[in-house]
Amino acid sequence: MLNKELNNIIQKYNIQKTQNIIYGTNIPMLKAAIPTPLGTYISFEESRYYFFYFDEQGIRFYLRDGSSYFDIAWDEIVDFKISHLFIVGKMVVKTKSNTYKFQINRVVIGCPWIGKNTKYLESVNYFYKKK
Repeated sequence: MLNKELNNIIQKYNIQKTQNIIYGTNIPMLKAAIPTPLGTYISFEESRYYFFYFDEQGIRFYLRDGSSYFDIAWDEIVDFKISHLFIVGKMVVKTKSNTYKFQINRVVIGCPWIGKNTKYLESVNYFYKKK
């Protein structure tokens, strides 16, 4: 399913550099915590799944279903960090007006391209040039 969705996005948006794509989800932030007599009601943002496309201009975030995307240019980004654990990682993108947090999947069964693309993007520092 994931490979089919990626192929649909590649075709729909005419993506040429497919080695620049990795996969992950946002890290839902807390929206509300309301104490009640029966316990605390906690509400989080909706989880959304993305294909992340990196290049010299910035990062493009494609929704997994291909319905839409948004861009953040490198010159808008004031801080960019990726930390890696064994099979997942964390990506934090800070702009002047917002902070975006994502979980990056480094391994997905049936999707060997994720590991290969991650290694490639690490070798070019995800095209991030600021220190």
